[in-house]
Amino acid sequence: MYLKLTAYYALKLYENGGSDEKARNIIMNTISVMVSNFEFSEKDFEALANGFKNILPPLIKKYESLANVKDDIPESLKSVLKLDEKADIIRSIKLGEQEFLKKAKEISAESRDLYKILFVLAKSICINVLDLESFGVDAEDGYLSILKLLNSLNADEQNPEKIKALIEEMAGMDDRLMRTLQKAREERYGKPEVAEVSYTTTPGKAILVVGSNIRELEDVLEAVKGKEIDVYTHDEMMLANTFPQFRQYSNLKGQYGQGIENCLLDFATFPGPIILTRHSLYNVEHLYRGLLYTTDFASSKGVIPIKDKDFSGVIESAEKAKGFKTGRPCETVTIGFNYDEVIAKIKEKAGKFSRVFIIGLGAYTLEQKAYFEKLFSQVPDDVLIVSLSYCIQRDNIICLNACFDSYAVTRLTEALSKELALPVTVFFPKCDRHTISQMVYLTKTENVDLYVGKCTPIMLNPNMITTFQKAFGIKGLTSVKKDLDEILKK
Repeated sequence: MYLKLTAYYALKLYENGGSDEKARNIIMNTISVMVSNFEFSEKDFEALANGFKNILPPLIKKYESLANVKDDIPESLKSVLKLDEKADIIRSIKLGEQEFLKKAKEISAESRDLYKILFVLAKSICINVLDLESFGVDAEDGYLSILKLLNSLNADEQNPEKIKALIEEMAGMDDRLMRTLQKAREERYGKPEVAEVSYTTTPGKAILVVGSNIRELEDVLEAVKGKEIDVYTHDEMMLANTFPQFRQYSNLKGQYGQGIENCLLDFATFPGPIILTRHSLYNVEHLYRGLLYTTDFASSKGVIPIKDKDFSGVIESAEKAKGFKTGRPCETVTIGFNYDEVIAKIKEKAGKFSRVFIIGLGAYTLEQKAYFEKLFSQVPDDVLIVSLSYCIQRDNIICLNACFDSYAVTRLTEALSKELALPVTVFFPKCDRHTISQMVYLTKTENVDLYVGKCTPIMLNPNMITTFQKAFGIKGLTSVKKDLDEILKK
């Protein structure tokens, strides 16, 4: 409710030529952490509610003064104003539940599912906008799209077709933001290249950096420059190793651990502090608490916030920690690819094939591994497979270790659908905020079919998956034989 009311006045202010930075920050950061399984304690919730209550009066006053109006608020939002500054958390929750139940009765189950999907895209947009801001890029259009989305919740009519159209609009916005973010990264760090990444640990003090915000990894590396503290990446942060600029940091040693699915063990065995960069809290904070620090907007109990890029507390913690006593030699992996070279290679081979399969980033479950191994063995020789994850050696398979480059699927799909006069089938083994947004966006690409693996209930519950697939014509993976028969008969 506070979010909707703040967005209402922020949009009204914007339409009258004004702006409010505090409103923008709290809206974008709240969505980026709330539309997930982030654990909010009573204290966290109360602090967030108070944040909204503190900025609302001056925001309303600023708008009314600029627009020369008074009490300009839709009927659906007037109940929010019943909460005065002394309202406690119990009263806030009670009013929120009343509004939720009232709204739930007014819309269909399909519309509810579509709205939940819409907020997955909203989270992706907010994260991309905030990441762009860390590169000094003002993504005003992304912020405006969020204001319009939140204000759509105030509309009297909530039919599925309108919500679906809004989802498609948001997916287009998210794609533009991802393109801009990729460009910002390349301008700052150079174009990604094939890189050898070591899993070897070396004796010494160490810090582990988790998440996907490579701009914050740069901040950490700058903070420890000249100090005898090594830095290791974890999970998605591994992608930073493909950017040439990061090779200047001698403290950056490589990757540690087996990824987010194994983070409980990875974090428990790491002998130093762990930094959770922005938007990574939802992955790990409920699994492990210890020497955890975060740069995020909100932090859970036991996770120490980092403010204003001040890493002094982390550095002190690293110096006091035991660090790696002996180190351990491990394998080196090759990640990344040259995009232009891959497109040229595919175009060179295209004349031999009747269609193209693109396999996106994998979830790496045993079930998925078995599915794609079987798929690769049964695909006809006249089908070209470009795989960013699962792979076997065959003449008609091009294997690319895209690491965690989630946008690579969209780039390859769009390029191949334009360059080749061949039907393209895209498999999304992984179901997350990136892929959900990309799937919606790619439904507008001609001659492209989409298949998606299982989504976790945290991301999309079974009812939402059914609604998602039906609304956008996306198919779920079933059996290899059934899926191949369906694809190849077209």
